Amino acid sequence: MEGETINVAFVFDDKFFSLFKVATYSIAKNTKSNLAIYVIDCGISETHRTEIGKFQKQLPNVVDVFCKEPEKLEVFEECPIPGHFSSAVFYRLAIGKTFPHLTRVIYLDCDVIVDGDIKELWDVDLENRPFGALNDEINFFLSEDIERRKKQAGIPLERTYMSSGVLLIDLEKFENKRVLERVLRFVEHCEISLAYPEQDAMNICLDENEHLPINPRFNFTPFAPQAKRCFKNFDSPLIIHFSCGKPWTFNKKFINILDRLHLFNYEVGFIKKYWKYSDKIDEHAFSSNDMGLTTLFFYKRVFGKLEYFVAKKIRNKIIRGFRSILDKSKKVFNGGQLRR
Repeated sequence: MEGETINVAFVFDDKFFSLFKVATYSIAKNTKSNLAIYVIDCGISETHRTEIGKFQKQLPNVVDVFCKEPEKLEVFEECPIPGHFSSAVFYRLAIGKTFPHLTRVIYLDCDVIVDGDIKELWDVDLENRPFGALNDEINFFLSEDIERRKKQAGIPLERTYMSSGVLLIDLEKFENKRVLERVLRFVEHCEISLAYPEQDAMNICLDENEHLPINPRFNFTPFAPQAKRCFKNFDSPLIIHFSCGKPWTFNKKFINILDRLHLFNYEVGFIKKYWKYSDKIDEHAFSSNDMGLTTLFFYKRVFGKLEYFVAKKIRNKIIRGFRSILDKSKKVFNGGQLRR
């Protein structure tokens, strides 16, 4: 694939525009190959569409940015979605419909940075499968969280659960497998609330052997509960996904103090790694003067495990109490002996 132009796609609305610029800048900064950026416009203002064209000129290896509205799919527009999501999440499945000339593409969520040459992911052999995605079981989340997510979505516990935040897609095979249509059909008849709408739908609709599990380096979530423990087990992450803990919500002065004191080196290191790219876009736009979220984040880093341990102990005690009451009730009713 030497000399190929690498296709990278994003799907977003206006509120993610600044994050898109940081992600795109990080890719262009670290990738030697030519890049073509494809944007599915799910509500981008005319001002920002114009700004995309100007931004492209700052990135010499970005040969073009294609921005296009998708064909609106009523099922997705009407699907009940948790407040922090929008119907835009579904349209990552419609990249091939929106840009039919493409044969292969990397899809990225906007809250990522690419801290190396993205050609590493582009060159992955999909082994005749329609797409590659990360299995969350090997990506730093507590097994209890994954189990709860599966139960909520009705996914068998023995199955893996994949993340849709980074996808390497063979669009011809994706189309042949009718992935979009299968998810559409499921969402149309779905009677349960999906916590992670398109991701849950994909995990329910698709066989687990229909995707290639990709290396955790290609979708590393640094602030997930188990990430720090896993970090030393493989080479430096290529694609860093800030789905847990958002660097742009942290107070920059406080983070710089922690950095000078060499405290929370792991957390501060990833926050500053994001700022290394975002400061090139706008050094004032990607930090907060508010200490609230910053304090909450570090409180959770210090006391989160203790809270979890205590909550689990209390929960188990309550469950044992209910079971004890139930066992006593069974004995009372056993043989028709009902106390009055």
